[in-house]
Amino acid sequence: MSLRRAAGIASVVLVVGLAAFSPFVVEAGQFAIVTRLGRPVATYTEPGLHFRIPVVDQVVRIDGRLLLTEPPVSEYLTLDKKNVIARPFLAWRVKDPLRFLQTVLLREAAEARLSAVTGSELGAALGSVPFEALVSVDAQKMRLATIAEGVEQRVRETAAREYGIDVVSLRLERLAFPQQNEAAVFQRMRAERERIARQFRSEGEEAALKIRAGADRERSGLLAEADRKAAQIRGDAEAEAARIYADALEKDPEFFRFVRTLESYDKIIDDRTTVVLPADSPLMRGLVEGPPGAKEKR
Repeated sequence: MSLRRAAGIASVVLVVGLAAFSPFVVEAGQFAIVTRLGRPVATYTEPGLHFRIPVVDQVVRIDGRLLLTEPPVSEYLTLDKKNVIARPFLAWRVKDPLRFLQTVLLREAAEARLSAVTGSELGAALGSVPFEALVSVDAQKMRLATIAEGVEQRVRETAAREYGIDVVSLRLERLAFPQQNEAAVFQRMRAERERIARQFRSEGEEAALKIRAGADRERSGLLAEADRKAAQIRGDAEAEAARIYADALEKDPEFFRFVRTLESYDKIIDDRTTVVLPADSPLMRGLVEGPPGAKEKR
């Protein structure tokens, strides 16, 4: 056999082999499942070149990128029979390509299933809490974030178990109220704000009363202390005056009596007073004789 003929035979064998195992490429961000006569035989989650048997094998490609789904706006009923309108959105990706293929296959079907599960879980969650847990001016009563986290967790578990989908995030894009309920909601918020304002005013008045009472107590204490000190000073001064008077009386009784007589004049006589005294009156004697020793000097 010539070399040329051998090369030709080898080429034919190679072409037949390649034809028997037709190549296909899995792109980045894509999954591929090879089915043989309708049954999955291979799953490829990494990009690269792969082979399949023509005609017998079919390649099903599934989008592996992060996808966004917005379920339709729905109306729900809270525990206290108040209507609310909520619209969630989900970010998700395929986690188990084979499970996804066996349950939903298409993105549209997956979004429909996710919307149904989300609506069911959200309705159950909102129906188990009162209206003020969703909208309130009191931050301690607000539980919307906790409710959304609980719904996200339950939807994630269901989607992973049933459809091979990984729910990356679930958030509430919109939370509103039916038009007929808006007036009642605003009225409730206004009443709540007025209640808080009344509480603040009451607390302020109570604090003001405490401050005024404290100031009055302090004022009374200061005045009492001042009166005590003044009385003490007056008592000390009177005692000192009495001592001085006693010393003066002891040193010169006559002069002391004269001074006391003058003090009596100052107390009982003014510019409109007329006094009639007998000649032997002690008061008259002081006016006639003068201070002690004046008579001897004359």
